[in-house]
Amino acid sequence: MKKASKYSIYRNRPFAVVVAVFLLFSIVSCKNNTNEKPQAQTNNSIITSIDNVEQLNKILEISNERLLIFEFYADWCPPCKELAPILEKIAKEKSATVAIYKIDIDRHRELSNSFRVTGIPHVAFVKNKENVFSLTGLYPKTMYLKVIEQYTKPAES
Repeated sequence: MKKASKYSIYRNRPFAVVVAVFLLFSIVSCKNNTNEKPQAQTNNSIITSIDNVEQLNKILEISNERLLIFEFYADWCPPCKELAPILEKIAKEKSATVAIYKIDIDRHRELSNSFRVTGIPHVAFVKNKENVFSLTGLYPKTMYLKVIEQYTKPAES
C-alpha cells in the first residue's frame, strides 16, 4: 500500500473549497451594473428629485408648517439604495403630513454643502424652513417614523 504524499489533493481539499468559494463571490460581486437605473430616475416614485437651488427655495417657501424630508444620496452608494424603498413606503404612508425629496450629491454639490452633508445617506428633516433634525447613515424604518411623529404631532395647548 502506498503512503499518501504530504501534498495530496485530499489534504488540501478544505483550502481548495475556500479558494473556489472566494473566487465565485469575487466574480459575482464584480458584475457589470450598467443596466441598473440610477436611484433618481424611478418612474413611479412618489419622491421628487430636486435639481437646483431655485427649486429647493420654492419648495421651502410653499411648505408652510409641513415637515419636509430631504434625502441626500449617490447612485453608487449601497446604503442609499437600501434606504430608497424605505423612504418610498414612508412617503406613501405619510403623504398627508410629510413631503419627501431627494438630492443627488454628485450632481448638486452646492445643495449638499448648504445642508452640511458629510456622509451619505443623509436625511434632513426641515420644518418652518429650519433643519430640525438630521440622520446620517442607514437606519430602520421605525427611526424615521419616530422623527416624523415627533415633528408632526400637534402642539399641546
